[in-house]
Amino acid sequence: IGGSGERHMAHDLVQYIDSSIFVVKNFNPNQQYRILCAVDDSPKTRKAVKYAVRIAQAFNIGVDLLTISTNNQLKSSNEVAAKYAAKFMRRTGIEAKNLFEDGQPSKKIIEVSRKNNIIIMGASTKSPIKKFFKGSNPLNVVENCNCPVLIVK
Repeated sequence: IGGSGERHMAHDLVQYIDSSIFVVKNFNPNQQYRILCAVDDSPKTRKAVKYAVRIAQAFNIGVDLLTISTNNQLKSSNEVAAKYAAKFMRRTGIEAKNLFEDGQPSKKIIEVSRKNNIIIMGASTKSPIKKFFKGSNPLNVVENCNCPVLIVK
């Protein structure tokens, strides 16, 4: 889907449709893209990594695996997820680079992403009511990032 302006239609679709959604903002078909895959210990990360592999293989592009710690110390479960993602990339022949950052996840993803990135991340596991009142990292990224974003469910 295209990134909507004032109506935040992408926000509503990501939140209520039970399917992976690709939100395209500022897509340039002549540009060489690179995947930025958010990796953490959430249940949807493994599926997001598998989608990243499929897209990287289909378009012959590289992948940056971004793992973020929120308190300047990487959780061991996030470290395990990052190692799994890197190993999975190696086994499938994808050129991948691990990136480790500190900060608030959605802000850091937006900060690290560039115009030539396609962001791939797992959907939030929060209930729709919690997402409505508190938001979620995927929704914040979709609303505030200027590059294509794939939310994997």
